[in-house]
Amino acid sequence: MVHEVFPPVVLTTARLVLRPFTAADAPDVHEAWQDEAYVRSAPVGYALARADLPTAVNWCATGMEQRRVDGTGIGFALQPSDGGRLAGHVQLFGVDWTTRTAEMHYWTSPWARGHGFAAEAAAAVARWALTESRLERVFLQVDTANKASLRVAEAAGFRFEGVLRNLVPNRAGTRSDMAVYSLIPADLRPPADPLTPADPRDAG
Repeated sequence: MVHEVFPPVVLTTARLVLRPFTAADAPDVHEAWQDEAYVRSAPVGYALARADLPTAVNWCATGMEQRRVDGTGIGFALQPSDGGRLAGHVQLFGVDWTTRTAEMHYWTSPWARGHGFAAEAAAAVARWALTESRLERVFLQVDTANKASLRVAEAAGFRFEGVLRNLVPNRAGTRSDMAVYSLIPADLRPPADPLTPADPRDAG
């Protein structure tokens, strides 16, 4: 079994600093976990939905870093460049270093919604993973009823692949269909210009 780890890293976008979590983030993380929209979209049995403050402290101080050290993933706190409260979270998890694939998860803090932060951060993390970390596929599974999350996936540039029907139990007592999106290295390359010959000798 191949075992690698992501390096500790800080990424920047036009409006965000994507950094490791610290214990100081715990109050904002805890508040986000209590938000009704967050709880409603979380899978049945998801341990962090409405988790208490000590759990948030542990998750921020050591939990996310342990996943990086274990080689199973990496998480980023979304910090607005101009200051202010934690805007959200983007995480790679379920990393398979043999096939070089990972799944992505994201959420936006209730007070930061409507600004496109999640899409901006998801695009940056996916690009970093596919280039600097040499992954070959980053994918998402999104409940088809979660329109906001679907918009994030599309705005971040992920390609729609299809729907896994009746995949997971939900809080309504039924089962949810999950839309699958992905990015691969080829998606990051600009399309070839059909007016530019591949070989200058072909120009006539």
